[in-house]
Amino acid sequence: MMGFKNLGWFIPRYGILIIGFGSFLVGVFFIFQGLIQQREIIEKESRISVWFLAQTEIELLRFTESLKDFELARTPATAQEANERFEIFWSRLPPLLAGSQTAELRSIEGLVPAVKALIKVLEALEPDMQRLMALPRSEMASINARLDELRGPIHDLVRRALLYESNEVSRARERHNELYMQLLGLFGLTVVVGLVIFGLLFRQIVKTNRAIVEKDVAATQAIAARNELELAINSISEGFIVYDQEDRVALFNKRYVDLHPMQADDLQVGVSFSDLLRAAVRNGGVKVADGDVEGWIESVLEKRRGAPEATFESRLSDGSWLKISERWTVDGRLVGVHTDITALKEREQLIEQKSRLLETTLDNMKQGIAVFDADSRLVLFNNQFLTINQYPESIVAEGASYRTFVEYAAERGDLGAGAPTALVRSQMGAIERLMRTRTGSLRQQRKLDDARVIETIASALPTGGIVKTYEDITDRIDSEAERSRLMEMYHAAQKTQALGTLAGGIAHDFNNIIGGIVGNCSLLMADSPQDEPTHARLRLIMDSGTRARDLVRQILTFSRNAESLRKPLDLSATVQESLKTLRPLMPNNVALRTEGVDPCYVAGDATQIHQIILNVCINAAQAIGDRDGRVSVSIQQVDVDDGFPGNDVSARDRAGQPSRIRSGALPNGAYARITIIDTGCGIPEEVMPRIFEPFYTTKEVGDGTGLGLAAVQGIVRSHEGCIEVESLPGVGTRVDVYLPAISATLPVMQPKVVEQQAPQGSERILLVDDDRILLAATKEILMRLGYTVEAHNEPQLALSVLEEDPEAWDLVITDRSMPKMNGEELVRSLKGLRPDLPVLMLSGFVSTEDSELLATLGLAAVIGKPVFPDELATAVRRALVPVDAATRQVEPARAAQP
Repeated sequence: MMGFKNLGWFIPRYGILIIGFGSFLVGVFFIFQGLIQQREIIEKESRISVWFLAQTEIELLRFTESLKDFELARTPATAQEANERFEIFWSRLPPLLAGSQTAELRSIEGLVPAVKALIKVLEALEPDMQRLMALPRSEMASINARLDELRGPIHDLVRRALLYESNEVSRARERHNELYMQLLGLFGLTVVVGLVIFGLLFRQIVKTNRAIVEKDVAATQAIAARNELELAINSISEGFIVYDQEDRVALFNKRYVDLHPMQADDLQVGVSFSDLLRAAVRNGGVKVADGDVEGWIESVLEKRRGAPEATFESRLSDGSWLKISERWTVDGRLVGVHTDITALKEREQLIEQKSRLLETTLDNMKQGIAVFDADSRLVLFNNQFLTINQYPESIVAEGASYRTFVEYAAERGDLGAGAPTALVRSQMGAIERLMRTRTGSLRQQRKLDDARVIETIASALPTGGIVKTYEDITDRIDSEAERSRLMEMYHAAQKTQALGTLAGGIAHDFNNIIGGIVGNCSLLMADSPQDEPTHARLRLIMDSGTRARDLVRQILTFSRNAESLRKPLDLSATVQESLKTLRPLMPNNVALRTEGVDPCYVAGDATQIHQIILNVCINAAQAIGDRDGRVSVSIQQVDVDDGFPGNDVSARDRAGQPSRIRSGALPNGAYARITIIDTGCGIPEEVMPRIFEPFYTTKEVGDGTGLGLAAVQGIVRSHEGCIEVESLPGVGTRVDVYLPAISATLPVMQPKVVEQQAPQGSERILLVDDDRILLAATKEILMRLGYTVEAHNEPQLALSVLEEDPEAWDLVITDRSMPKMNGEELVRSLKGLRPDLPVLMLSGFVSTEDSELLATLGLAAVIGKPVFPDELATAVRRALVPVDAATRQVEPARAAQP
């Protein structure tokens, strides 16, 4: 057997050698691992660098493919795709000139100059890509040729990068392989030496192990009996200890030691109980208040001897709880069983905490909650139960009957109309059925005397009883009602919008009809002597056509939401013109009168002024209803000295006086005031503050949208004016609209007829319009002016005529809205055949967005339909013989305004 002396010799001789050899093997392992990782990093960086060039070549191919798709289908979508591919291809080049990932690539000869040259080519190509839709096919061919020239340099760069990667990686692999072989030889030598050393160690270990086995056999025979006893005791889950007749420890198990870690060092067979108490005090397991340790020990011993058995709970200094049961045996021994009840105590505390948490949660809930047991007695409730129901404290107490609350609610009127006894009987019957079935729930709504709506839900508990929730849903009820009202108004507004779209469509077709009437009438007037009666009648037809054209343009303006075009205008003439249009719309029982119209001039939009008159007067007629009444309109020029408040102000006078509301501010100065007075039902005082709110209306659904006065307010504010409404229920309403006045000496837009000789010519004109009547009249007008005209009602046929000989035509006049091919498509095709060919476009309505689109087509002008002969003649001469560059500027939005 190896003694301690031999063991002391073995450790320094072999232990240090084993540790050193193991450290060496670990070092060699990490060296190999580092070399492998370095090799992988080199190969990965090489692949990443070449990937940049390969991705660049791939993006060039994708870009050229997108250009081919654009040439096949020249649409905004394919143009956008080509531009996106152009940007992606460009973005691949800058990383090749900077960044750590491409540093190796920049060492390749010629790569940096080649990339810079590619970037210059792309910079030169960028303007063409931005106007891709407008490029002719010849320039597209030039772009494709330049891109074809880029493929060779990029492919050459990729080839050189791959060659560079192959050479560099091969050299790195050779260097690493040489190092691997050297380290492999060293590793093999180390393994051989290690095997020799471990052989010697194994021989010594065998000798040592033989000695240990002999020792274990002897020890096993000596302690066999005690191990069996300890095994039985240690299998007990509780701590177990036995004291002999002299109060000394005779036996204990491992569980007892685990439960008393403070006594672990002092606990052994033969130690007295009093010494264990002293050790507990010394180790901090027990604290004695007065410091008299011996007195405390004596008192513990007296209590211990005083009872044959005892059970108590004790909390240790580490926070754990023990249940201790002690019993004296007949031969004077003491047996103690210690049980860990810490988890039980924690569960008790957790239950207590959850009870407090539940109580706090219930008190902070939005709903009121009350729980009644199987005998309908109150066992639990929160604060909201009292707040929502406003029960007096006298009836709320633990154990209160559910019937008490029902009777109180019935007497107060919470359960609705009816005899309280009948209501209580009905409520109690429903609750008793719910408790009897123990399934389902009972939902009710109550309206309290303070107008609050309370929703109650009673649910049966599986164990008997019910839980009842109370929620104040007044806000939800109000919100749902408001949402329903807004949805109804929204649907009405949708109908109004659809009506506007329909009106726009009808007006568009009506334009062509008016154009045919006006064109043929002008031809008849030219053929009729001015002294004949028919000439005067034809003049009346032309005047009616002019008014019809203006009316159609108003309809188009309303239906397309055109922007306001404010010009100097005679307000009195504009309002009177609006009243002429309005009179046929007024009911027979409503008289529309004009009283006191003074000459006034403002800077405004005639269409929007018409809208003000239309909305206010129709509102007035609806306020009059079926009884006889009148609507009076007057115009006066007034001077404002004191001004008006800067913000919207609503003022309510005392009872019996009119209520007023103003919107807008007026600096001091001269204003034109439009006054509209009706004898309708008037506006209630509580409704007056909301009359300018969008979608607010007092009419039934379908009778109004609530947009009339809101639109009037917006128009007045856009004209920097003010609107004031004064009303008295049962008497009527007065609306005053103030608009800033301008000097009468300024040029004012007035309709006038200029009698002059229309300009003539002899050029060849190609005329395109899908309306045959309008096409024939326009062709005749142009031919009488001396032009040679060829007319077509199909744009495809006109395009084929121009393709035969593009230089044979001096001017093209085309309609904008045509089937199969619209005016914009025809103009693009014409410009592709002959870019310098002047083109006039006829359109009934052109919005601001359309103006921006048409300005890119290179049109000579855009003329609003229906066009009068003198307007057509002037536009044709300006297109054929432009005075300067300004006359060729396209202003489609202005040309199509009324």
